[in-house]
Amino acid sequence: MKNLKTILTIIFCVCYTLINAQNNDKEQEDYATFYIKDARENESDITPYAIEENAYLVLYKSNDGEEIMLSNYWEKSNSQSFGRIYSITKEGKPETTSEYRYDLYNFQWSYSNSYDDKKGTAKIRLYLVYKPQGTYFEFTVLPENLDVLVYKGTMKGDLKILDAKIYK
Repeated sequence: MKNLKTILTIIFCVCYTLINAQNNDKEQEDYATFYIKDARENESDITPYAIEENAYLVLYKSNDGEEIMLSNYWEKSNSQSFGRIYSITKEGKPETTSEYRYDLYNFQWSYSNSYDDKKGTAKIRLYLVYKPQGTYFEFTVLPENLDVLVYKGTMKGDLKILDAKIYK
């Protein structure tokens, strides 16, 4: 009887672990992915490195679904800067006969790096132009050390979630 109790306890523990692993392994919900085609750091061209790394930016929902998160992900080295965004503002203009529609988002980003112990806050400027061929973006990151990172490329997804969180 003692062995049966032990076996049942082990089975229960294994089942509990598997269920929790499946629940924690939920795929994150991405809102928008920004594919980098041009990258600059303090006006120096780092595009070849960004392309070799398959670097991209992604806006996604936090695990609890309460926050909007941003990741600057460098796939080849499996490293990223990530964290929540807040204090979102937006301005823009509709399409006219002479100009494409555009939106300009500004927000704060509280980030942590996966590759070192650095944490901080950055100001973000996200400029989007909606063209028939796709959505062009220019993503400017200004961290507290005043480096300037500028990424340009194409966006897939939608930013309605940002519009819902805008501070009026």
